[in-house]
Amino acid sequence: MDESLDRDDVRRQLERVLASAIFRRAERSSVLLRYIVEQALDGRADRLKEYTLGAEALGRGESFDPRTDPVVRAEASRLRTRLEQYYQTIGNDDPVLLDLPKGSYVPQFTLRKTATNASPTPPSGTRPPALRFIRSPWVAWLCALVALAMAAATGLRSRPSEAPAPFAQFDVELRSDGVLGSDVGTDAVLSPDGTRVVFVSRGDDGRTHLNARRIDQPKETRLPGTDGARVPFLSPDGRWVGFWADGKLKKTPVDGGSPVILCDAVDLLGASWGEDDTIVMAADPPGRLSRVAATGGTPQVVIDLTGEGALPRWPQILPGGQSVLYTASTGAGADRATLEVQSIRGGDRKVLVRGGTFGRYLASGHLTYVNQGTLYAVPFDLGRLAVEGAPVPVLEDVSYSRLFGYAQVDASRTDVLVYRKGGDSGLSVAAWIERSGQRTPLLAKPGRYGWPRLSPDGRHIAVTSTESGVGSILVYDVGGAGTTRISTRPGDHTGLTWLPDGGSLVFGGAKGMGWVRTEHPNEERALMNPGTVQVPWSFAPGGRRLAYYERNPTTGFDLWTVPVTSSDKGLEMGTPEPLSQAPAFEVYPSFSPDGRWITYASNESGTWEIYVRPFPEDGTKVRISNAGGVVPRWSPKTGELLYRTDKQKVMVAGYRVERGTFVTDAPRPWSADALADTGVLPNFDVGPDGERILALMPAVRPEAQQTVNHVTLMFNFADEIRRRAATK
Repeated sequence: MDESLDRDDVRRQLERVLASAIFRRAERSSVLLRYIVEQALDGRADRLKEYTLGAEALGRGESFDPRTDPVVRAEASRLRTRLEQYYQTIGNDDPVLLDLPKGSYVPQFTLRKTATNASPTPPSGTRPPALRFIRSPWVAWLCALVALAMAAATGLRSRPSEAPAPFAQFDVELRSDGVLGSDVGTDAVLSPDGTRVVFVSRGDDGRTHLNARRIDQPKETRLPGTDGARVPFLSPDGRWVGFWADGKLKKTPVDGGSPVILCDAVDLLGASWGEDDTIVMAADPPGRLSRVAATGGTPQVVIDLTGEGALPRWPQILPGGQSVLYTASTGAGADRATLEVQSIRGGDRKVLVRGGTFGRYLASGHLTYVNQGTLYAVPFDLGRLAVEGAPVPVLEDVSYSRLFGYAQVDASRTDVLVYRKGGDSGLSVAAWIERSGQRTPLLAKPGRYGWPRLSPDGRHIAVTSTESGVGSILVYDVGGAGTTRISTRPGDHTGLTWLPDGGSLVFGGAKGMGWVRTEHPNEERALMNPGTVQVPWSFAPGGRRLAYYERNPTTGFDLWTVPVTSSDKGLEMGTPEPLSQAPAFEVYPSFSPDGRWITYASNESGTWEIYVRPFPEDGTKVRISNAGGVVPRWSPKTGELLYRTDKQKVMVAGYRVERGTFVTDAPRPWSADALADTGVLPNFDVGPDGERILALMPAVRPEAQQTVNHVTLMFNFADEIRRRAATK
């Protein structure tokens, strides 16, 4: 303790801090701060160990085991954050500084230096605007606004006469040793205090990993052991980041360290970390939300919608930890999903919003969600779990997935928001691309197109199109005779596959497969109804066998084939036969032109790659891609195999069979063009002559597109919501 201080000075400062708005409702932080200060003042600083704090100060009792219960570390971290907020706002002129240095539970007390001698010195554990890290003017603004945003979120003002913290927006490049993005899920998320961003990037080898960066600093840190990561989410104290990788739910320290496996998870479509140190996740089987301890264990189902045909995704544990907000999808597409809330202990579901996805509760008292690329906000009563009033649009062109329902947006508890723009909400056009790179426009009208497929004779193009949340199958006549809408329904059609005669299309969906004749629009017929996702992809030569992939709650997506009979009555399926049921996602199975081989994409290595195996299966396979790849396509006549990389570039590799072994040349680029970003979904097909490809291309001009690592940061976002509401 500073020799110029006496115990009464410190005790008066303690009471001043505990009486502040920051600490009044923070019971644990207040108890912990009072305990460590009094122990230190009484000469018992040697007792301030993790066990003593847990057993005595935090009431865990003699059975407390710090090896399995992280409560002391978590509460100490929260206490440091609150002290930081206090001295950056209300207490920025207080004469006595209370500090809890990192790595220690012994507080330090110092007398603030006067302005005539030196600038005020904050406690060593706090982080005021860090001007020593400034590399550009916007970083200086970020440093100041981080503190102001945290103060605004807790209703604080450092002076009664000061104006409220202003709304501010910055464009930021999240540079790393890779490219920002992953297969599924939000790419960039904020720590609860809004001072740090954790983001996913993909290296040149196609493998993803996590990075962490304080937003007032220009340099990121790669988090070790996070290869293959996606769907990051932060712990309430901001010290840990959870994520999915290699079929496991994991967590790792945000400052770097070794990841910890929490449980098995075939897939992950959202997770939320509660104040009680449990995690609610949308893993497997589909239709359920499960909860697992943040220290690891066996997940327990807390919400089960399987009997109602709904899929709960992208959960958020609401403040208080008793209820979960989630998106409920019924296969009609993200824009027609519902936002619902339900108690973790069960009970009735409550629908909050119809027609939206990726609901998030903000500390400002608003519920936000995305519909058709627009972020909406509506006042939300947390006590009654009810929306109040009408929603208002607050952000346009937010990147989101119409199929999976996630959005590229996240908010902190301190009113900071980060989001990625959607490039005109995923609009694209269609064009021919020659090997030389020459383009010929086809579908020139921008649309939300997907699953492009050329008819066997190359005269027609089938694509899916989504307008106002309603999905359609369009057939475009390459010769210029126009476009026909042959199927319309809520939701997404997937895996458009022409029959060899070119007169019918098979399609997939959330609950099975169907088919439709192009001559009889809107007369869809069911083929298989297993109640799970099925995606058709390729007919064997002759059209008597179909290859498709199907969702399995245990193994992910599996490859199947099924005999097909075509007659005047229509199509009939025989008995499905498994082709591969490995514990990985295996998709896009395609028969070779001679029917002897099947190519497909798999993430068994931790990243998507292209493989070829014999048909019928003999247990062997050959890897084709060398740095990531999805959507394999055979060239009908040129002895080549094409696929697309994570950078939306098409690659091509010549192949041959030598003594029964499949052999390929080194893959090379088809052209220099980057196709429209469709994530892991298809965006090209190969022409019948193999000399050009049909490609979906970005509808916006290249110079108007944002860079691949771009995000937008907004501070005091609630002010923007209020401004938009007032304008409306």
